[in-house]
Amino acid sequence: MNISRKMGICKLLAVFITVFILTGYVCADTSVFAQTETKEGTLYVDSKTVERGDKFTVTVSIKDNPGIWGLKFKVGYDHSALTLVAATNGKIFENEDTILPGTFDKEEYVYLANLNNFENNTQNGTILTLEFTASKEAEFKPYIISLKIEQAINVNGEDIALKANDGTVSVVKCIHVSDTKWSSDAENHWHNCKYVDCGEKILKTVEKHKATTVPAVSSTCTKAGLTTGKKCSVCGYVIEKQQEVKAKGHTPITLKAVKATTERTGLTAGTKCKVCGEILQAQKVIPKIAYTYKMKKSARTIQKTKMYQKRNQSSKVIKKIKAGEKITIVDISKDWYLVKYKGKIGYVKSTLIVWKGRVNVDEGNLILRSGPGKKYSRISSYSDGTRIFVLGRTSKGWYKVRVKNKKHGKEGYMYSKYVK
Repeated sequence: MNISRKMGICKLLAVFITVFILTGYVCADTSVFAQTETKEGTLYVDSKTVERGDKFTVTVSIKDNPGIWGLKFKVGYDHSALTLVAATNGKIFENEDTILPGTFDKEEYVYLANLNNFENNTQNGTILTLEFTASKEAEFKPYIISLKIEQAINVNGEDIALKANDGTVSVVKCIHVSDTKWSSDAENHWHNCKYVDCGEKILKTVEKHKATTVPAVSSTCTKAGLTTGKKCSVCGYVIEKQQEVKAKGHTPITLKAVKATTERTGLTAGTKCKVCGEILQAQKVIPKIAYTYKMKKSARTIQKTKMYQKRNQSSKVIKKIKAGEKITIVDISKDWYLVKYKGKIGYVKSTLIVWKGRVNVDEGNLILRSGPGKKYSRISSYSDGTRIFVLGRTSKGWYKVRVKNKKHGKEGYMYSKYVK
């Protein structure tokens, strides 16, 4: 059936009237159609790549539409490899404008359509969608979907310039999907198909390596370094391997020994690396030297006082001592006492301590003076064994003392060498 036979009598009559009217315009050289520039359109089938057993669609479309009113074309294909299972009208012609075959077993599929109005359609887009199934026994090769235009006319019934482009359905073993990792050789990298039963190289992903510099790594005392190298910035392939640079080894220096004292621990000599600081021979701790007490004299604080770490009132306070507390003097240094109190040892100002002593002379008497020196006047003198209270000590070695007897007590200074 051609397009003219499909048109109804009314439609034909309308066409004839239209043509008659339009002829008048042509004669008057005012016809719009006569002035329209002829252009060539294309009717084409898209191409697909499928696997055996796949169900897929191909479309017949028009582009550069010169203005179409009626169309008839045939679609041919290899029935041994492809089975047509459905056909759907597109958007160029309405469903009521088309005649679609009810069966799909014919050698060719025939499409026939014309518009139900008197205007050309100049739209581009899909005319027909065909759904196929690829045979499970189809050969792995391309199959042509042929397109043959039987008739293409405009609203005037004139043939329009419309060429046909065939399509291709390629049946392949696998429609590759790239894996996520790169494969490579010395020149290129690429992706393989991710499917286990395929794994083929995907040719469209093959590309040359993009070289980037791998920085050198400096060697250290203990760890080897690396020379500069090259690798691909995309896939990581090593283009130029880095070479190992031997470790430098340590540069030893001596750690000096530290003598132990009564106040601090010491250290033996050791060694360390001058470059990296690693300890090569550890220093060992030498315990504090045990303090040998020069004396052990019981005493008592006469007021609140502080025990210092050093013979200096700005040094660290070891302990605070209340007035009247018993302490033990273990050494004397100028006007300071080194004392022991509740397990702590530290320095206390001598003027804050009182202790019992006695005169210690081999012969004669020990003079009690009014000040700490021989230039001061004589107050009295006392024989060996006389008991006294020591109230403090000057930095020059004189004790401030109080002498008590049955009649009266006297205060003054005695030279410390003769007081025990």
